[in-house]
Amino acid sequence: MNFSIIYNPIATKFTQAALDHLIKRFKDKGYTLHKVKQSEYAGHVIPLIKELDPESDILVTFGGDGTVNEAVKAFNEIEQHSIYAHISAGTTNDMANNLELDTKDPMKSIDKLVDFGKETYMDTLIVNGEPACYVSTFGYVAPVPYLTNSKLKKKLGHAAYVIAALPILLAGPKRYNITYTANGETKTKDCALALISTSKGMGGITLYKDSDQNDGKFEVFLIGMVKAKAIFDIFLDYLKGSVNLADYIHLGDFFRTDKLDIKFNNGNPDYPVDNDGEKVGFEIADFNNELHYEIGKKIRILKPEK
Repeated sequence: MNFSIIYNPIATKFTQAALDHLIKRFKDKGYTLHKVKQSEYAGHVIPLIKELDPESDILVTFGGDGTVNEAVKAFNEIEQHSIYAHISAGTTNDMANNLELDTKDPMKSIDKLVDFGKETYMDTLIVNGEPACYVSTFGYVAPVPYLTNSKLKKKLGHAAYVIAALPILLAGPKRYNITYTANGETKTKDCALALISTSKGMGGITLYKDSDQNDGKFEVFLIGMVKAKAIFDIFLDYLKGSVNLADYIHLGDFFRTDKLDIKFNNGNPDYPVDNDGEKVGFEIADFNNELHYEIGKKIRILKPEK
């Protein structure tokens, strides 16, 4: 069996030493190296996946959560041949958490994947026809990941998100009146922030410890208008890396579903929807001021056993 690698050299925690270690560990395991390709621009992972998938038995991406987003888009458009694997080397590395890998050290993730990786499947999200890997958000602070300067992320890591978030936090949340339908029920509410996710967490913080990326459902948390003190408390918890969703569940509607439709009744969000830390490629206005979420294609992946 062979393996191929697609790597993003500008990912925060990427190093040549880690890439060399990844190649060596797979070779030591008995795999033959087929090709190593560098992602050279935003969106480049998509054509690289399509090129290498038919030729590879295992196809590894090495980069941040945005790299996984691009891979998922590609796999949703092709008949998958390879087993997909990912080594997280970004700033928050939410996908490392989902994939039972190390969120801070790519070297440890490589060793764990090679030594304990087993074939399984991973759900994906479809948002107005656009695939997402693990999370889709809109509203208050949702655009922070894609508004944060990439060079600043490389230099400051997690602190770069805090700097980008401060102006939005100080401006305060905006009220969006929405009507949503899920699990056979339709409700109307004021919403400041929406978190739709197949993930254990986002922004480097674990929110749903029991989340299963292979259960055919996703978590929905629609947060209503909150007071300044609640915002301050959540932000402090975020800075400490200790956000406990159970402490804030009273702030909104929380449920699990496999299909969600949202209609904006009083204007669309000021910023585009954030999918996996990246700005989506569509305008909500082009979809009659609606968002439609559903479970997408299951992707065959290599993931360490717990």
